[in-house]
Amino acid sequence: MPSVRHDAYGLPVTTGSGDALEAYDRAVDGLLGWDAQALDRFRTAATTDPGLALAHAGAAVCLFLDERFVEARESAKIARAVVGAQTERERSHVEALVLLVEGKTSDAEAAMTQHLADYPRDLVVFQRLYFVWFWQGKFTEMLDLSSVLTRYYPGSSFMLGLHAFALEQAGRCDEAARIAQAAIEKNPRDAWSIHALAHAIYEMAAFDTGIARLPPAIHPCTNLNWFRNHLLWHLILMHLGRGEYERASRLGRTVFEREPSSIAGDLHDSISLLWRLELFGMDVTERWRPFAAIAAERFDRPALLFHAAHLAMALAAGGDWATADRHLGVLRARAGRDRTRLTGEVLVPLVESLHAFVAGEYRQAIERVEPLRGRIIELGGSRAQRDVFHDTLYEACFRAGDTDRAERYLAERIARRPDHYWKTRAVAGARLT
Repeated sequence: MPSVRHDAYGLPVTTGSGDALEAYDRAVDGLLGWDAQALDRFRTAATTDPGLALAHAGAAVCLFLDERFVEARESAKIARAVVGAQTERERSHVEALVLLVEGKTSDAEAAMTQHLADYPRDLVVFQRLYFVWFWQGKFTEMLDLSSVLTRYYPGSSFMLGLHAFALEQAGRCDEAARIAQAAIEKNPRDAWSIHALAHAIYEMAAFDTGIARLPPAIHPCTNLNWFRNHLLWHLILMHLGRGEYERASRLGRTVFEREPSSIAGDLHDSISLLWRLELFGMDVTERWRPFAAIAAERFDRPALLFHAAHLAMALAAGGDWATADRHLGVLRARAGRDRTRLTGEVLVPLVESLHAFVAGEYRQAIERVEPLRGRIIELGGSRAQRDVFHDTLYEACFRAGDTDRAERYLAERIARRPDHYWKTRAVAGARLT
């Protein structure tokens, strides 16, 4: 007979199997730690106890993150079907995650927020809400809630890492670095804490430190999914920040171009890296082909607005203007159905600016993107990720010969983080114009 036990966080779990609960706890650790084995662990738990609704819901989330949407919805249906007679905590947990998997983001956000008010130790739900907010640019909300919840997780590296990253996004980089390092000392395989440390070091322009510390920190993180590539992307950014463009370019080939991936996280990193290399004057024309081809296969799928902007970059930079124009048409059509109005007010003019930049129409690029500077955050993504859009504006000012804007933006950019390219851009004067 099923009985109510408790998971590693002290939360009720309805199962008659200690083995199923142990597998579930290991699966939760895997999901929180970006371990590619998390799905198999949730499935083991669900096979051991088919009535363990939390395991079916966890598998649904893993499948959803892998973009296996049909399978994800099937697991979600099972979770909802078997949770009915279980505890309120389990019913609330399952419903919040199922809404996310079903693509009902607003409903999921509301359900997760309420769930955490009732069950603040449910870290899986917090992690999912955290990333809903991440892709909405709600970094203040991320920090506010992580600040409240940290008290409920003494000793948890996962909670410390989530909090550290939110601190970095708020510009509190020294504090973020200290907390991230403390998390890594507790759990050297906590990939998100390593990620938070990478962000903090990068924003402090401590590129030498990043290049020294990231490889040995990443090495213990075995069994990572695409997120390992993202950690290496951060290492590449350190080399770019130090002005080692050829080194960064070679690493990019190794990490992203041997087997070009269509997973959204890999695509963001692949595309934005090539775009940055072109901004910095490197010829990567032929390297765009596989990514433009992937973008052409995906452009008409509903996706994160941040993702759609990157697809637009690949299509234009890869020279597939026919598909790039169709993609822009799709986005314009979607704008009328977007209740948030972000597609029409932010994404479409941003894509128009990116197209203009590739076409060498730099003044038009400036006109389209400059009014958006304060709103690009609403597309989501971290400060480091969003830099690619802002840096494109700055470079457009130089290439357009707009000295006043170029000097003003250059001063802002260097004051924030003195990357090698921007420190030397003024010396280079009108090159690439």
